[in-house]
Amino acid sequence: MSIITLTTDFGLKDHFVAVAKGKLLSLMPNCQIIDVTHRVDFYNVTYASYIVNGICDVFPKDTIHIVCVDAELYEVENFVAIYWNDQYFLAPNNGILGILTEQFPADLIVELEVDTTVKCAMDLFVQTAAKITEGEKLQNLGKTVETCATFVEVKAKISNDGNSIRGTIIYEDHYGNAVINVSKKMFTDVRKDRNFIVSIGSRYKISRINKFYSDFNLEIKTLKDYEGDALLIFNELDLLQLSLYKSSPVKTGSVKSLLGLTYRDSITIEFENKPLEEE
Repeated sequence: MSIITLTTDFGLKDHFVAVAKGKLLSLMPNCQIIDVTHRVDFYNVTYASYIVNGICDVFPKDTIHIVCVDAELYEVENFVAIYWNDQYFLAPNNGILGILTEQFPADLIVELEVDTTVKCAMDLFVQTAAKITEGEKLQNLGKTVETCATFVEVKAKISNDGNSIRGTIIYEDHYGNAVINVSKKMFTDVRKDRNFIVSIGSRYKISRINKFYSDFNLEIKTLKDYEGDALLIFNELDLLQLSLYKSSPVKTGSVKSLLGLTYRDSITIEFENKPLEEE
């Protein structure tokens, strides 16, 4: 049985998701469809990239991932299918899949051939998925190319003197956490044996990374007293994340509503050239 995941910016108000699933099931009655999300912000390639990175290594071999975000069928747009880490990914060639191929090269990248029967990008992906499950070779579905587009915005920058990293908020999750495009490896490599400080507006200066959300000094105050305090943590994808402890975007606020930081805002980590202090 084929497994097909769907990641789109279609939303849930309209019929678009149901139409996509109906077409998939008409061509592949026994396929299993997994909804990753249909709530990607409209046309937000960065959000889609982050989500794809989150699911890329947890599904069985030969899973087909359809990523239909900012996918408009017109003359200058092209679409790719890649075989990467034993899985297929179908997406517009707008940088969404670059986050995968920058980790390590794809086994195969094909620029999909679009024929006159295709009315929209999702139709192309549905037809391609059906052909793959029928045993068609990926290289027969279009032109083999060396690379797919990458998305420059998702890269953090290290200063020339190596004393700071400037990152960007690339994703806001359901809990109101702000994910920053600074990996644990980058942070560790640049930090070396130095203290650091992150200034969050005029209210917060953070100089440690929590090991887990409730990793606070309980000799100073109780966990209850820490609720609403800002913290930094590396999330499950090993990306730096700015959070408010026990916050709720609806009830108590979030990084965006309380700290004024949102998608594409910059976060600067400054390193001090003095011995590392105990954390």
